[in-house]
Amino acid sequence: MNTLKKSYYTIAIPLKNPAEEYILIHGYTGAINIVPKAVGIAFSREKPDILHWDCPTEILKQLIQRGFITDKTAKEEMNIAHKIANAVHLYQKQSYKKFYFLVNYNCNFRCPYCYENLISNRGKGWSHQIMTKDTVDAAFDCLLEIEPNKDKHNKEIVLYGGEPLMEENLAIVPYIVAKGKSLGYSFSAITNGYDLNLFADLLGNEQITKIQITLDGDSTYHNKRRFHYKKGASFDKIIDNIRLALDKGVKVLVRSNVDNLNVDSVRLLVENFKDLKFKDNPLFSFYPAMLKNNPNNILDITKVKNINFMESDKFEDVNDEFNNNTGAYSDLILYALKNKKPLQLRPTFCGAQMGLYILDPYQNIYCCLESVGIPKHIIGNYKNQLQWNDMYSYWKMRNTATIPACQKCKYALICGGGCVAKIMHIGMNEPYCNSFPVVLQTNVRRAYYQYRSI
Repeated sequence: MNTLKKSYYTIAIPLKNPAEEYILIHGYTGAINIVPKAVGIAFSREKPDILHWDCPTEILKQLIQRGFITDKTAKEEMNIAHKIANAVHLYQKQSYKKFYFLVNYNCNFRCPYCYENLISNRGKGWSHQIMTKDTVDAAFDCLLEIEPNKDKHNKEIVLYGGEPLMEENLAIVPYIVAKGKSLGYSFSAITNGYDLNLFADLLGNEQITKIQITLDGDSTYHNKRRFHYKKGASFDKIIDNIRLALDKGVKVLVRSNVDNLNVDSVRLLVENFKDLKFKDNPLFSFYPAMLKNNPNNILDITKVKNINFMESDKFEDVNDEFNNNTGAYSDLILYALKNKKPLQLRPTFCGAQMGLYILDPYQNIYCCLESVGIPKHIIGNYKNQLQWNDMYSYWKMRNTATIPACQKCKYALICGGGCVAKIMHIGMNEPYCNSFPVVLQTNVRRAYYQYRSI
């Protein structure tokens, strides 16, 4: 038997609480332990003297049971992590499928940072193509070709664009929703919200039950950045349509794309939500997203201190969490702490690598929201019958077991190898780390403060 030692996959994170405790996370068992400062410091050392340290017997026994202390070599542990990555990824691929209908690529806004600006050079005629009834029928047939077992379908289809809920789509969106409802689906929509009132009859009643709308600050700033290309200012009309959706019983998620230019305006926006009574409505929620398209305007993070983004002001280190824009990690950690369960392991970064499929009006299929409309990112088509191409494997087969650097990383099954879209110009065998140890530390602390406030 090998000598007991710290597992290669042990991650020790100091908490900023009065007891100066630590949280330990194990990289392939998913175990999470809150431990005394002395134990945390010991685990922070490269080679703690496990057999001679001052650790209570019960804690020591639990740490062995949960894998933090082991007799396995680092290579043996890497082999275990490799097998777990492959097994979890196989389960993910066989699990639920989520579908987006990209109704059209055209939009009635001209937002300067939109990633779909990359496809604007394909011409006005190309972007004006809208799903037809025949295309919609083929798309619904395709869902069952992608996954014949309808019980594995996410029953909420997302309407996407371009702008799916714009006046030009009034003929086809009701057809999509009516047919989907008859087949047992409901819908959500990612929309700018300007023409939402034209689709009022589709809101609620197991039709369009959720919407995401973007507001980039108070009316003064928002109207400079997110405006209707013909009618100009959009803020007041969007606010009216948010109220309409809430009155119809629709869940509304407002997103703000924040950079150094509008952070103060977003603060005013959130205050406005209070005045409008949106914040008190359980159907309403809000989140800020870091806008990084223009390196000259990336947010000066010192300006985020004490900003009240809904309830986030009660969390220490909210400025760092916001900067990294990775709230999903804190949600997973909070769930594990609250339910006293292991952290959910993830050999992939997002749904694009698993069960997400985006069907467009040209009957092409994509799996990443940031790659739609770019021919080289098409993974298949549904023009006659479902056909996949080589890009399908690029996206759907990639996981931490296939990335050499991830095979040796103790964070791999927590970060999932990072965003594939960010490394596509390099190659599928490279990770996108994005300072993940710092990201994880911030989100562990945030989850801990939430956990203690319950």
